[in-house]
Amino acid sequence: MRFATILIIVIYDIFFCFDDSNEVHPFRDNTHKDPYTMINEGKTLLKEGDLVLRLNTDPSSQYLKNFNRFDKKYSHAGIVLYDNGYPFVYHIINGEENPDGKLKKDSLARFCDPRKNMAYGIFRYDIYADDIKNMKNLIRQWCEAGVKFDSVFNPATDDRMYCSEMISKALAGATNKRILISTTRPSVNEAAFFSMYMHLPYAYTSNLQIIAIDNLYTNRYCHLIKEYSY
Repeated sequence: MRFATILIIVIYDIFFCFDDSNEVHPFRDNTHKDPYTMINEGKTLLKEGDLVLRLNTDPSSQYLKNFNRFDKKYSHAGIVLYDNGYPFVYHIINGEENPDGKLKKDSLARFCDPRKNMAYGIFRYDIYADDIKNMKNLIRQWCEAGVKFDSVFNPATDDRMYCSEMISKALAGATNKRILISTTRPSVNEAAFFSMYMHLPYAYTSNLQIIAIDNLYTNRYCHLIKEYSY
């Protein structure tokens, strides 16, 4: 299965020949620190409602991050909420990391595990105490309802969502639509590859509006706290 995934990603890179001229590569200067020190430092910076991003080493992450138009550093996202005084990253993903595909919570250390990830970043939204309360209620309702990962990226479903869609809907619901995240439309080549990769009709994939990972933080509502590269 892993070989098949790698083969698909290689085909994807050849098929697209992406222009990386807009890709932002630099991270903050953390190369002198070991990854676990970076994670412990990041934990002290967290506040409720923070956006945490990561770049996984899995080849499929290269596929996902290429939907980003402005910053291709990250491939997955979660949102920070506190339980009994401890910060957890709530996120939704499938595959080996989360076989049942349900919305889950992880510690920052597990979410950013350097054995499986290359980098992570912390960003903060312009949200208020009432927004945080609303967000906690909403995400906990989704957890109790067993919301699962949406492998077809259908924005119309709330019982199935992908990671950035979940965060976008949480922000919209918590802030009474004060914060709305923009979407990205796949290119012709991306839609064609997505159709082949997911075994979906091209008529469907060519009309998708995807919430790319960088849509979550390249906007006026979100500000960088710190980025780490292992």
